[in-house]
Amino acid sequence: MTNSVFRRAAAVLVAAVLGGGTALTGVSPAFAEGCLSGRGDVPSPKGGPGATATATLCVNSAGYAWLDTNRTNTVTDLSGDGYAARVYVYWNRGYSGAIAVDDTSSSGGARLSWESGVGTQYRWTEVFVCLGYSRPDDYNGRCDSIVYNN
Repeated sequence: MTNSVFRRAAAVLVAAVLGGGTALTGVSPAFAEGCLSGRGDVPSPKGGPGATATATLCVNSAGYAWLDTNRTNTVTDLSGDGYAARVYVYWNRGYSGAIAVDDTSSSGGARLSWESGVGTQYRWTEVFVCLGYSRPDDYNGRCDSIVYNN
């Protein structure tokens, strides 16, 4: 069994015992301290809408963060301005991503796919939507925070 699967199975078992037989369902992993949903919008540098993204971020008491796969987590490029929409996750003092990319040649946007994979001592986790090859630490106005936990 991998560590991730073992942690999830153990958490559900403990939740069932402590919760009077009511196991947590639909949450990965169990013992969510909380889930936060958000939306980020970035205007195009050429004017008008650029990109939009939605995400639901869950974090447990150990600092383990993940995107809730039972919710819609997407990024959509809204204009043919030459800047693709990208989503990044900041955690553990660094960036992951782009975890999803969408440009106007695809329809309906792209689904976000990220899980930290291991527990982390850093509770601050933030999801960003950006245009082009911008990153959240560029501070050029082409990124917006979607959701964060501190």
